[in-house]
Amino acid sequence: MSRIEKRIKKWKNPSFKQEVPVKEVIAVLNHFFPNSFSYGETRGSHIIKVWHKCLENIPDYGLEGDFIIPTTGGNKVKHFYLKTLVKSIEIIKECEK
Repeated sequence: MSRIEKRIKKWKNPSFKQEVPVKEVIAVLNHFFPNSFSYGETRGSHIIKVWHKCLENIPDYGLEGDFIIPTTGGNKVKHFYLKTLVKSIEIIKECEK
C-alpha cells in the first residue's frame, strides 16, 4: 500500500479528527487531481480550489465539478474538509473505471 493510499485510509476513518499539514493534502491532490487544483493563486490566499470533470453535475459540487478546501493559516487542513476530499476521490475512481 502506497503512502497516498495509507493517508486516504487514515482520513476515511470516522474517528480521525486531526488537522493535517497542507503538504500532505497537496501530495494527495498531485496524485488524484494532476493539473486540476490551485493553491494560493492570489496573494494571501489560503484556499485550495479543486476541480474534475467526473464531479460535474453532482450535488455539493460546483457546475464545473469544483470544490474548495480552506486552510487554517495556510498551514493545516481541518479533518472535515479531508472527508470531502476522500469522497471526491471515491467518486473519481468509480467514474474512471
